[in-house]
Amino acid sequence: MSAVENELSGEVAVVTGAAAGVGRGIAEDLVRRGAHVVLTDIDATAGEAAAEALRASGGDAIFVAADVRSSEDLARVRDLARSTFGDVNIVVANTMAGRGGGAIWEYDPADAREVFDVLVFGVFHTVQVFGPVLIDTDRAGGPARLLVVGSEHSLGVPPYGLAASAYTVAKYTALGIVDTARRDFAGTGVTATVVAPSWVRTEKVVALMRDVPELAQMIEPLAQSVDVVAAHGVDGMLRGDYITATNPVMREFALGHAREVASAVQVLPAPAPTSTHRHDGSGDAAACPVIGHF
Repeated sequence: MSAVENELSGEVAVVTGAAAGVGRGIAEDLVRRGAHVVLTDIDATAGEAAAEALRASGGDAIFVAADVRSSEDLARVRDLARSTFGDVNIVVANTMAGRGGGAIWEYDPADAREVFDVLVFGVFHTVQVFGPVLIDTDRAGGPARLLVVGSEHSLGVPPYGLAASAYTVAKYTALGIVDTARRDFAGTGVTATVVAPSWVRTEKVVALMRDVPELAQMIEPLAQSVDVVAAHGVDGMLRGDYITATNPVMREFALGHAREVASAVQVLPAPAPTSTHRHDGSGDAAACPVIGHF
């Protein structure tokens, strides 16, 4: 028996974007660890096939067709997960969309909007619908965890690869959503983690490399397999990581970006020690004179 088998026995997980790619890989990893998994995706045919494959391997999985752009769809998934398996312990917000590329001003507005609707609002809606569910699970005494599938683009702008500005902007928000969720979950036992992979050998990426050999020469040396990224993500979630970066290739540019941010802030003078207006998190947010005026 491997170290991960049955460690999540009895827990209930919901995974969006689970019909293929990293979402399916995470669903498979969760089932392997003993969780009951609800897969959801807009692609009903592929989603049903993914759930059937998990059941054939001995796992407990169901599929529910849903569009993450719809809060109503996600609420239906929530209700079915609870009525079928009970309290939800794990929510994996995984989304993918994108057409076009290039600089910001080179995008077709409709293509950019599609990216943001799925990658930004899809994740936001998932947390909005399932956040209270995870808090309820925590209050009932169960473990409760949120895992958002981000990207190296969540940590800055990668200096290698293709320019996909709308995707970069959208994935950058994954970190902001996790930052905000961690603040909103404060005082509960709910954890929130963002997993940040680089290139992953998903079905679409493998097809791209097959069709465009010059891209394969660039991507293949940087790419990780789906199962490796999925395992990293689930392990990081179980540790309660803030960020789980999966690939050493992103180390230098991500650290460089972090240093730029820190350097920009460090030039600010320290506030006067007698100041009564603090922004260090130590005060009472309810005492803020701005709250309640918007």
